[in-house]
Amino acid sequence: MTNKKAYELDGVSIGFIGKSPLGDAVVYKKVFEALTVLEPNCNIDILCMDARARVNAKAFYMGSKNLNNIVDFNNDELPNYDLVLLMESSAILIMQVNLDRLQNLSPNLYQSVLKLHNYNLKYNMYKKDLPSKALFCATRARIFKTNRYTCLACEGALPIYDNKVEINLLPEWKSEFDKLGLKKYITLGSNGGNFNRFLIKEWSTRYYVEFISLLKSKMPDITIVQIGGGGEEKFKNADKYLIGKDLELLKYVLKNSLLHVDCEGGPVHLASQLGTKCLVLLGAIEPDFLKYTQNINIISEVCSPCYCVWEDGSKCLLGAKEPPCMLSITPQKVFDVAYRYLKSIE
Repeated sequence: MTNKKAYELDGVSIGFIGKSPLGDAVVYKKVFEALTVLEPNCNIDILCMDARARVNAKAFYMGSKNLNNIVDFNNDELPNYDLVLLMESSAILIMQVNLDRLQNLSPNLYQSVLKLHNYNLKYNMYKKDLPSKALFCATRARIFKTNRYTCLACEGALPIYDNKVEINLLPEWKSEFDKLGLKKYITLGSNGGNFNRFLIKEWSTRYYVEFISLLKSKMPDITIVQIGGGGEEKFKNADKYLIGKDLELLKYVLKNSLLHVDCEGGPVHLASQLGTKCLVLLGAIEPDFLKYTQNINIISEVCSPCYCVWEDGSKCLLGAKEPPCMLSITPQKVFDVAYRYLKSIE
């Protein structure tokens, strides 16, 4: 990285507005990588809206080709860039563009920006609210067999063809992981790190506790590690808690886990990109949109996916105190699947 802003350097300058949620930071790296394919000599600044976005940017973009700098978002500086993109839900919004410079410096990127703008106009992406954007893309994913990543191609505007991104592990954190003394272990998420903001995505804490008891009774030699960003409720019978730890350490923990058990959320995106098998519990979430085919995906057979049908993701659309879709995924069912997989890799 340099001490200068991308627009202070020669060549095409791009401002890439980073987002806070862990899962979004992983997924949107696919757009970052697509930009470097379109313009191999571009200079990209990650523009961070908050401290959490900066942490994610460092964790997932450091060492990436064409990364120039990670800086705080400054609206006044946007006109200095040749192109500024905002990742918002499942949309890529053009916040600033200098078409004349792009046409002269990067014809491929210029053509892609035109296609992206036409796509956004065609589907009213500049005016849709966040839930509407997500619902639009999730519905199209089911019909056209795309997913959270490939829908970001925006009907061919960007060269995005799969759901794989590169996640770097910092070598200096290997020793910190070794100090934990973890050998044969699985990891559990903490309801995707959603902190009850998206109740309809979450598995009940009592279900996690029961699952842990079932697994311990049959496989007592496996250590059960609960991870999380910080502030999550601890599952009382887990063996080890790694909540609020540095994201660089978390990457090593997930990388070396035998299995990660969680509902849809950031840790699943990260673990999947690190090559770790995940057992993912999907209820209200549109599975075609968000699942990774290499994972073990348990999809509720109760109700139909309703996530983003309305804005308040903390409440069941049917008015139930606890979403019946997630309640139908019982601890016994999850244990049976996890046990079979863990026995198969012994």
